[in-house]
Amino acid sequence: MTLLTTYIITENLERSVEFYKALLQEEPQYANGDRWVQFGNKIALYNRKYDEKYIAHDPGERYNQAYIDDFYKNRGAPKNNLVVFNFAVEDLKSEYQRLKSLNIGELSELMYVNVHMPYWYFNITDPDGNVLEITGRYEK
Repeated sequence: MTLLTTYIITENLERSVEFYKALLQEEPQYANGDRWVQFGNKIALYNRKYDEKYIAHDPGERYNQAYIDDFYKNRGAPKNNLVVFNFAVEDLKSEYQRLKSLNIGELSELMYVNVHMPYWYFNITDPDGNVLEITGRYEK
Protein backbone atom coordinates (compact mmCIF):
# COMPACT_ATOMS: atom_id res chain seq x y z
CA MET A 1 0.00 0.00 0.00
CA THR A 2 1.25 3.47 -0.91
CA LEU A 3 0.04 6.79 0.45
CA LEU A 4 -0.86 8.95 -2.53
CA THR A 5 -1.69 12.22 -0.82
CA THR A 6 -3.29 13.73 2.27
CA TYR A 7 -6.59 15.57 1.84
CA ILE A 8 -7.40 18.50 4.07
CA ILE A 9 -11.07 19.48 4.13
CA THR A 10 -11.32 23.25 3.98
CA GLU A 11 -14.13 25.70 4.62
CA ASN A 12 -12.60 28.38 2.40
CA LEU A 13 -10.64 26.95 -0.53
CA GLU A 14 -9.23 30.27 -1.72
CA ARG A 15 -7.92 31.22 1.72
CA SER A 16 -6.41 27.76 2.24
CA VAL A 17 -4.76 27.76 -1.19
CA GLU A 18 -3.10 31.09 -0.36
CA PHE A 19 -1.96 29.75 3.04
CA TYR A 20 -0.39 26.59 1.57
CA LYS A 21 1.18 28.48 -1.36
CA ALA A 22 2.94 30.72 1.16
CA LEU A 23 3.82 27.84 3.51
CA LEU A 24 5.13 25.44 0.86
CA GLN A 25 6.55 28.21 -1.37
CA GLU A 26 5.06 26.60 -4.45
CA GLU A 27 2.11 26.89 -6.74
CA PRO A 28 -0.50 24.13 -6.86
CA GLN A 29 0.35 21.40 -9.33
CA TYR A 30 -3.24 20.61 -10.27
CA ALA A 31 -6.73 21.93 -9.59
CA ASN A 32 -10.08 20.31 -10.27
CA GLY A 33 -12.16 23.46 -10.55
CA ASP A 34 -13.26 24.64 -7.13
CA ARG A 35 -13.43 21.08 -5.76
CA TRP A 36 -9.81 20.34 -4.89
CA VAL A 37 -6.29 21.64 -5.35
CA GLN A 38 -3.17 19.45 -5.34
CA PHE A 39 0.27 20.56 -4.13
CA GLY A 40 2.71 18.00 -5.57
CA ASN A 41 2.20 14.68 -3.82
CA LYS A 42 2.16 16.33 -0.41
CA ILE A 43 -1.23 17.83 0.27
CA ALA A 44 -4.55 18.25 -1.49
CA LEU A 45 -7.21 20.72 -0.35
CA TYR A 46 -10.79 19.49 -0.66
CA ASN A 47 -13.67 21.97 -0.83
CA ARG A 48 -16.67 20.08 0.59
CA LYS A 49 -19.00 22.95 -0.37
CA TYR A 50 -18.46 22.07 -4.05
CA ASP A 51 -19.99 18.61 -3.63
CA GLU A 52 -22.64 19.94 -1.25
CA LYS A 53 -23.89 22.33 -3.94
CA TYR A 54 -24.24 19.64 -6.61
CA ILE A 55 -25.66 16.96 -4.34
CA ALA A 56 -28.38 19.33 -3.11
CA HIS A 57 -29.37 20.73 -6.51
CA ASP A 58 -28.30 18.36 -9.27
CA PRO A 59 -26.39 15.19 -8.32
CA GLY A 60 -26.90 13.78 -11.82
CA GLU A 61 -24.24 11.24 -12.72
CA ARG A 62 -21.60 12.88 -10.52
CA TYR A 63 -22.25 10.87 -7.34
CA ASN A 64 -23.68 7.48 -6.48
CA GLN A 65 -26.06 6.96 -3.56
CA ALA A 66 -23.33 5.47 -1.35
CA TYR A 67 -21.27 8.67 -1.73
CA ILE A 68 -24.32 10.84 -1.00
CA ASP A 69 -25.20 8.79 2.10
CA ASP A 70 -21.62 8.99 3.37
CA PHE A 71 -21.43 12.71 2.60
CA TYR A 72 -24.39 13.44 4.89
CA LYS A 73 -23.42 10.95 7.59
CA ASN A 74 -23.42 12.64 11.00
CA ARG A 75 -19.89 12.43 12.33
CA GLY A 76 -20.45 14.80 15.24
CA ALA A 77 -18.57 18.05 15.74
CA PRO A 78 -15.51 18.59 13.53
CA LYS A 79 -12.38 17.33 15.20
CA ASN A 80 -9.34 19.12 13.83
CA ASN A 81 -5.91 18.27 15.18
CA LEU A 82 -6.43 14.51 15.12
CA VAL A 83 -3.48 14.41 12.75
CA VAL A 84 -0.45 16.66 12.95
CA PHE A 85 1.37 17.32 9.69
CA ASN A 86 5.14 17.30 10.23
CA PHE A 87 7.31 19.28 7.80
CA ALA A 88 11.11 19.42 7.72
CA VAL A 89 13.15 22.45 6.69
CA GLU A 90 16.90 23.04 6.38
CA ASP A 91 17.08 26.02 8.77
CA LEU A 92 14.38 26.17 11.43
CA LYS A 93 15.23 29.66 12.67
CA SER A 94 15.03 31.27 9.22
CA GLU A 95 11.80 29.39 8.38
CA TYR A 96 10.29 30.60 11.65
CA GLN A 97 11.19 34.20 10.76
CA ARG A 98 9.84 33.79 7.21
CA LEU A 99 6.46 32.51 8.40
CA LYS A 100 6.31 35.09 11.17
CA SER A 101 6.81 37.88 8.62
CA LEU A 102 4.10 36.44 6.34
CA ASN A 103 1.57 36.40 9.21
CA ILE A 104 -0.47 33.66 7.51
CA GLY A 105 -1.50 31.73 10.62
CA GLU A 106 -1.15 31.45 14.38
CA LEU A 107 2.49 30.68 15.16
CA SER A 108 3.77 29.09 18.37
CA GLU A 109 7.07 29.89 20.01
CA LEU A 110 10.07 27.73 19.11
CA MET A 111 9.87 24.61 21.28
CA TYR A 112 12.50 22.13 22.42
CA VAL A 113 12.16 18.48 23.49
CA ASN A 114 14.99 16.12 24.37
CA VAL A 115 13.57 12.69 25.14
CA HIS A 116 15.58 10.44 22.81
CA MET A 117 17.39 13.22 20.95
CA PRO A 118 17.39 17.02 20.79
CA TYR A 119 14.36 18.18 18.82
CA TRP A 120 13.42 21.77 17.97
CA TYR A 121 10.12 22.70 16.31
CA PHE A 122 7.29 25.18 16.10
CA ASN A 123 3.64 24.94 15.12
CA ILE A 124 1.60 26.99 12.71
CA THR A 125 -2.18 26.72 12.39
CA ASP A 126 -3.84 26.71 8.97
CA PRO A 127 -7.11 28.57 8.21
CA ASP A 128 -9.19 25.50 9.19
CA GLY A 129 -7.50 24.99 12.57
CA ASN A 130 -5.12 22.18 11.56
CA VAL A 131 -1.79 22.21 13.37
CA LEU A 132 1.33 21.90 11.24
CA GLU A 133 4.60 21.08 12.96
CA ILE A 134 7.77 22.47 11.40
CA THR A 135 11.16 21.05 12.42
CA GLY A 136 14.72 21.23 11.21
CA ARG A 137 18.28 22.10 12.09
CA TYR A 138 18.37 24.75 14.80
CA GLU A 139 21.35 26.70 16.06
CA LYS A 140 20.95 29.16 18.92
